[in-house]
Amino acid sequence: MTRKKESLAIDKIFEEISDFLIIGLTGRTGSGCSTSAKILSAESLDLPDPGQSHFVGNEQRKYRIVKKYIEKNRKPFEWLQVRTIITSYILRLNFSSFCMLVSDILSVELSLVSEHLADFKSEYIKSSDRVNSYFKKDVNTVENLNAGKLECYDMFFKWLPGFSNELKSRLLGIQSGGYTKIYQVVGDNIRSSGAANIKEFNQNFIFSFPTMINRIIKSARYVCSMNAKPCNIVVDAIRNPYEAVYLRDRYSGFYLMSVNTDNDNRLKYLMESHKFTSSQIKELDSKEYPEKLSGYNKYISQNIQKCIELADIHINNPRENQFGHSELRAQLAWYVALMLHPGLVMPTSTESCMQIAYSVKQNSGCISRQVGAVVTDERYSVKAVGWNNTAEGQVPCLLRSAEDLLNGFDEAAYSKYEKNNIEFRDVLHEKFNLIRRYSHLDGRNLSFCFKDLQNQVEQKKNQVHTRSLHAEENAFLQISKNGGQGVKGGILFTTASPCELCAKKAYQLGISKVVFIDPYPGIATPHIILCGAHPPKLELFRGALGRAFYQLYQPIMPYKDELEVLLDIKGGVDKKDITIRRLKTEAEILTSENENLKETIMKLQLTISSEK
Repeated sequence: MTRKKESLAIDKIFEEISDFLIIGLTGRTGSGCSTSAKILSAESLDLPDPGQSHFVGNEQRKYRIVKKYIEKNRKPFEWLQVRTIITSYILRLNFSSFCMLVSDILSVELSLVSEHLADFKSEYIKSSDRVNSYFKKDVNTVENLNAGKLECYDMFFKWLPGFSNELKSRLLGIQSGGYTKIYQVVGDNIRSSGAANIKEFNQNFIFSFPTMINRIIKSARYVCSMNAKPCNIVVDAIRNPYEAVYLRDRYSGFYLMSVNTDNDNRLKYLMESHKFTSSQIKELDSKEYPEKLSGYNKYISQNIQKCIELADIHINNPRENQFGHSELRAQLAWYVALMLHPGLVMPTSTESCMQIAYSVKQNSGCISRQVGAVVTDERYSVKAVGWNNTAEGQVPCLLRSAEDLLNGFDEAAYSKYEKNNIEFRDVLHEKFNLIRRYSHLDGRNLSFCFKDLQNQVEQKKNQVHTRSLHAEENAFLQISKNGGQGVKGGILFTTASPCELCAKKAYQLGISKVVFIDPYPGIATPHIILCGAHPPKLELFRGALGRAFYQLYQPIMPYKDELEVLLDIKGGVDKKDITIRRLKTEAEILTSENENLKETIMKLQLTISSEK
């Protein structure tokens, strides 16, 4: 059938959207980032049939549409492994410096390291020469620039992944878990100094990783344009929030995707598949999920919790089938299909409710962390929303100033205690009196956390001094405040997860399910929720949030219009015209099928002739 220009324009619009996509994966070690990248880069997604999928009801119907579309339109992603960037920085060191680095990080005698790596020395030197040669090349001319892009693509997508595997096996031979430890330390060093073996912080190098990722992306885009194919890249994995922000600001087609799994599941996987010991896992978790970062460590350290907070899409990897990963594949297919065709299906009820929680958390005036919560009945009808903030009538911390409190301005914003207690005033004066005059505040408001100051006064840590209600607590109180209604059997959505206090309130209200994004670093789950006669069900959130919610679910044009233009469907004509058009269309289709049959017969005849 001959297509009109208006119909072909639809293809052009969606080609423009899907021509360049970047998925940045984030998640704790053992959650499934590499598995997800492997699935996305494979030739086939090998998706389960709708009837065998985890989707039910209308979600299964949506998945059926997604599966049909993606199997027709998807192309494999290029897999960019961030570890290859770390490897390239390691290879800029000579062999002796490399051995010293390994010895220092693993606390193993240098002689033992050198002895263990002796038969690897020649291969290392050869690889080091290749990397250093690439980074020393002049790329000022267009010809050299394009040649550099080809070399960059070959290095990071073809060669370095294999070399990194070899290097990994060598490091594991020195110390169990040694590979992970070395790459984590080197990663921090690169962000800190731009070199694999230098720890000293230089603010000019905090974007070393995303700058290099950006360079590699450009090389991949150049190669894909040469081969006239879409440039779709999956970056495995992003572990620093500022790197995610850097890439998001530069590419409209960038999506940060967090891959999450139940922690018990994750621990079992690390112990069984990677042979991690309990102490190694504890060390790994403290590195990836630091309790509190201070100074320059905020910029250079891994912070998976913050990356998950920033994520556009959340994937739940149940890992019930270690080999098939059918549920993980189906989720990845869902969101890639929406990247290729926004508005192909509607969001799930869970996504819509969590999007509300995600939106209302912006109302929080807390200067530490913003959290949103939504309470619904069992049918997802919203009953209340809440965010962490001060009680109604009190001034949020973001709008208060240590300078105003010291000077006695805006008195209504501060408590009688803050204005009159001598010990508190001494701590306030000591901490803020000098720094409020710093010129590099550049007009920023000098907000402060009362809890931190009061804990300093008492010389102990006490969460009770927070001025804010928690988001879940606030949502529960709104129901009572405005007349009250039953929420027994309802659902709590929270952009974090309940602390012990909020978990007890949810339990008392008869909440049947808690949907959360990021686990609270406390004992609320094992101590409060997983206890008693009617515990709420815990469910890791899966879905799109924030800007991605709108990007993925907002249609480019009404679907009815899209089909009318695509198929040249017209309304408001008489039956005679419809009959003529139908016969004409059927004739065109039969002609096209006839041509295809002729071509197939010709190919079969040629095959038979060649066999004779």
